[in-house]
Amino acid sequence: MSPAIVLLAVRALLALSLYAFLAVLLVILWRDLRHAGAGQALKAAHLIRLGSAEARPAAFGLGDVNLVGRASDNTIAIDDATVSAHHARLSYQAGRWILEDLGSRNGTRVNGVGVEGMLVVTYGDNLQFGEVQLGLRTGPVAAAMAEDRPAGEA
Repeated sequence: MSPAIVLLAVRALLALSLYAFLAVLLVILWRDLRHAGAGQALKAAHLIRLGSAEARPAAFGLGDVNLVGRASDNTIAIDDATVSAHHARLSYQAGRWILEDLGSRNGTRVNGVGVEGMLVVTYGDNLQFGEVQLGLRTGPVAAAMAEDRPAGEA
């Protein structure tokens, strides 16, 4: 075998190794980006207070698990007599929001329907804890609050 053929074979082997390394690197980066994209929805999610102008502005950023209630140790503390101390749990699981009433006295509703057990909720739903209404929204908080502003408000 001539040295030229051996050199050509070594070059081809090195080129294939480089392409294999780049392919593995691209697959790892693609998985990371896909995983990070799923978390973007969570980072942009929030609850905004609906209803009277006196109650505004109120927006609550959401994490993986959010406890809603009147007690100060809740993720979302709502100072209202109709809200139980530990009223409900809103959590992000497997790419969807799950709402669970925690045995509250005045109940939890989604779009006017009572919640018993666990319920999947989506962006745009209106959640009611006692007499307090909050909207599950995504995107910029200011834009979502402007959309939900009652007619006649500036």
